[in-house]
Amino acid sequence: MNRLIFSLGLFFVLFLHACVQKQNLEHIPEKPDYESSSSWYMVLDDSAQVDIFYVTPTCVWDWQDDNGLLYHYADVDNEEQREAIRPSLELADSIFGRVASFYAPYYRQITLESWIEGEAVVEERFPIAMSDIWDAFQYYMKHFNNGRPFVLAGFSQGAKGVVELLKMMDDEAYERMVAAYVIGYKVTEQDMACAHIHPAKDSVDIGVVICYNSVENVEAIAPVLSPSAVCINPLNWSNDTVTAYLNDTVTVKKDDKYQVLVVDGFSSAELFLPQLADLFVQGNYHLYELTFYQNCLSHNVEQRIQAFYMRK
Repeated sequence: MNRLIFSLGLFFVLFLHACVQKQNLEHIPEKPDYESSSSWYMVLDDSAQVDIFYVTPTCVWDWQDDNGLLYHYADVDNEEQREAIRPSLELADSIFGRVASFYAPYYRQITLESWIEGEAVVEERFPIAMSDIWDAFQYYMKHFNNGRPFVLAGFSQGAKGVVELLKMMDDEAYERMVAAYVIGYKVTEQDMACAHIHPAKDSVDIGVVICYNSVENVEAIAPVLSPSAVCINPLNWSNDTVTAYLNDTVTVKKDDKYQVLVVDGFSSAELFLPQLADLFVQGNYHLYELTFYQNCLSHNVEQRIQAFYMRK
């Protein structure tokens, strides 16, 4: 009798384990095929001598399929989700792609809820997203790049992807990298142990990482994006704490202790999105990291490309 009870118990445990494994597999969308043009957002310029490889920010919420299964990852073939991502791609192309061909892979990005749940959940789920980003970058280098210099850029979750790409790329690829824009995410001291990660110190250094996060005050820092060991002011391209002017009424100054940009002059109440309050409290300007400084970023991409050709 004891053997029977043990056998039944073991069977039940194994059955539950198999069900959980099956359920987990069903909750992950199919891997993108980067041989297919539908897995890419591309804006090509035949006259351009430089490429942009851009990784998109988080634009997708948790969702359910027709069977009611809950997913924490984007489905690259889901038209509704692609439409949610499209505005971020168009904005990035208008900023980074003015003098370059623009390549951005669709990937199984983790959802906004994943970030709201905290860093432990992000780190648990992000490897799926990163496997796509890495596969896309390898495909880009082999089939699209053709030996040209390139700029890496990413915002938010995409910036995390850029940090990891820098750790994974080989020296030959790094030699052709103009710069890496890690916008709205962190670069830690541990990250800087990587030979390919060097913080930018001015507007024309190459092979460097440009990183910043913006807040009204340090109390508004998002924990999942901090602490960072790197911050540069995109208005004056300086690492110091000198106040820079975005316009007549808005100033931007780096806080040396927290390595963030403190922005004064906007109405944080008007820019606050209550639906994201669990992630970005009032006074956190994460959602505006590109739009606040878009002219500065566009000009800087051109500056660094010119510097790359002068030095190479």
